[in-house]
Amino acid sequence: MGIQFEVDHKTLRKGDAMSIDFQKISAEMEVIEQEDGSVILQNKVPISSYPANLCSWLHHNAEMFPERAFLMQREKSGEWAGLTFAQASKKVDLLSNGLLAKNLDPLRPIAILSENSVQMAVTQLAAMQIGLAVVPISFAYSVRSETGSHIKHILEVSQSAMLVMSDAKIHMPKLVQWDTGNLELYAFSNSESYPNVLPFESLFEQQKDFSIERQSRFDAVTSETLAKIQFTSGSTNLPKGVEVTHGMMTTNMVGVSQMWPFLEQNEVIIDWLPWNHTFGGNFVFNLMLMHGGTFYIDHGNPTPIGIETTVKNIIDVSPTLYFGVPRSYTALYARMKEDEQLKHAFFKNLKFIFTAAAALDQATFEGLRAMSSEVCGEVLPFLSGWGSTETAPDSTLIYWVIDDARVIGLPIPGVTIKLAPDPSGKKEIRVKGPNITRGYYNNQEASQTAFDSEGYYRTGDAGKFLDAENPSEGLVFDGRIGEDFKLTSGVWVHNSRLRNSINQLGQPFQLEVIIAAPNREYLAALVFPNLPALRNRFAEADKSHPDDGGFLADKGVVEFFKEIFKKHNLLEKGSSGQIKRFTLLTIPPRIDKNETTDKGYVNQSAVLNHRADVVEALYAEFPAREVIVVD
Repeated sequence: MGIQFEVDHKTLRKGDAMSIDFQKISAEMEVIEQEDGSVILQNKVPISSYPANLCSWLHHNAEMFPERAFLMQREKSGEWAGLTFAQASKKVDLLSNGLLAKNLDPLRPIAILSENSVQMAVTQLAAMQIGLAVVPISFAYSVRSETGSHIKHILEVSQSAMLVMSDAKIHMPKLVQWDTGNLELYAFSNSESYPNVLPFESLFEQQKDFSIERQSRFDAVTSETLAKIQFTSGSTNLPKGVEVTHGMMTTNMVGVSQMWPFLEQNEVIIDWLPWNHTFGGNFVFNLMLMHGGTFYIDHGNPTPIGIETTVKNIIDVSPTLYFGVPRSYTALYARMKEDEQLKHAFFKNLKFIFTAAAALDQATFEGLRAMSSEVCGEVLPFLSGWGSTETAPDSTLIYWVIDDARVIGLPIPGVTIKLAPDPSGKKEIRVKGPNITRGYYNNQEASQTAFDSEGYYRTGDAGKFLDAENPSEGLVFDGRIGEDFKLTSGVWVHNSRLRNSINQLGQPFQLEVIIAAPNREYLAALVFPNLPALRNRFAEADKSHPDDGGFLADKGVVEFFKEIFKKHNLLEKGSSGQIKRFTLLTIPPRIDKNETTDKGYVNQSAVLNHRADVVEALYAEFPAREVIVVD
């Protein structure tokens, strides 16, 4: 059975004072129900033309508005500095010349180990535009890792010919632990501290003018040319390298822009999302590259320490667009309730708020909407999308006014979604389109199992319609299928829903909760507390217990968390939702163990596997002191 409908909701609008109207979108969708229970959902709007080479947008913008700021970052002095589009275009071309002069093997990519920076952006663009793939490596794998093992793994899988790093003094202590072989090493700073590390600027010394070879290599890039190898965060296994082509990224941005025609060529963004990940590195960066916006690099993050830098940057910049993960909005919302200057700076120029990677809790959603109305005189639209590294990243997008924070949108042009039945009772979101990867780099086995018999990429995420009788209201994320499990009674536990419920009740005093465990009689939980926030709330206990273990065992702190779980249990009727025991963890999620990513996502499977002793303690017949029984 097939049905068609139009998404033609009320016009998105920014307050009258700004005189900016969001163009109304009418998109025709087709829904087909198959005999096996699958549902096919497709946007019937044909995708517009797109460039073969992602970097075409850089040079176009340099011609159109050469003096407009493109990339900005804070100098040591605290002042903002960076490159205009004309300066960026010239610098990228000169670095391309230098890379060509190195006669690098095109089958061996260039690895980049750096926090977001102007130099990192220039390196990526210079390599990609001449057909050399880049491998952006998470900065956290160096600064937050004890061993640097993920860096070693990524370099071995990618077989990189060159590694460009930010600060040699930060990264070399990890790299010297193993033989880097014939890997050429360059650093943005402190290269002189290591004899085998060359200064980044030396790559520019080969030629001072544009080269004919550079133009030839630029023109040879097609939509199928490999642009990036982006490594997944990993779960219990080591990260996999996703092959990302130029066409995956350009078609993705064109499809998004067709649904968001209100984007202009003078947008301003302040953003912290790491560029080794697809959300920050592909969606946000490429959106600004395509539309000629100004990108202010935020070196803060949504942590108790990093939020201070983000707050200062937002006050300085007052962006027109803002992107983030739910945790960042939870932290910002808490600060804006107490900081009028931040609240005004955040909302005064903003066109919309965008969140992705997980579901935002409804309370924060409603609170931010109320704040936007207070500052702008009208509620700002909340937009979202869904995808993965393998989808470059966007597959679904919101382009209408929503009232439910769970909505992740509908397919963009060129993308087809299949909702495939799963034994858990949920439906897996599978995707087909020009934005889908062809596989994993040097990992044929993973590549073969990533697609179903019809060629759809199997995401492992579950989805459903917000309203089954009205598909135009959009899809909602329904958790990770691989994280759902059964109790010994055979009842399915839908993990994501429970985690969202408890996290919402515990904000901002807990970072994450992990639900345990498969094949047990009842549910228990492992809680990662937000210690700075808790110590601020429980000042007396903070003074009495300088050690974290003692502080978390304080009666007041324990009772506080017991109340959270009691409130949660009142909302649940059966064994698949109620939590009987929990423990407060003193050791935060570890990046070396794949328990967390640098975006803050905490992986359920990895935590349960690496903390099996804690799980066993939760289910012991006679619980230890650190196990708290919910009355």
